[in-house]
Amino acid sequence: MARRPREGLQSELLHLLQPLVRRRAELLSERIAPTLADIGDDMAGRPADEVLAALDAAIRNAGGTPDTAALQEFAARIEAGENPFS
Repeated sequence: MARRPREGLQSELLHLLQPLVRRRAELLSERIAPTLADIGDDMAGRPADEVLAALDAAIRNAGGTPDTAALQEFAARIEAGENPFS
């Protein structure tokens, strides 16, 4: 019986195979993605309020305007040990 590849590995490989699109690379969401993934890894299991503050600060530091409702959902998932950014 063949093993299925890890879901994260498969999505990472697909991301690496995407052609570089300069305009996409300039998007705030693309520039901040590694930072958000690091926050998700580093703060897994921490209280959602702390995670929310870190996500909010990261987006503001990058020049963005945070969507509080979306960040609250992400913070709850990170508090539960899931990283929605990886």
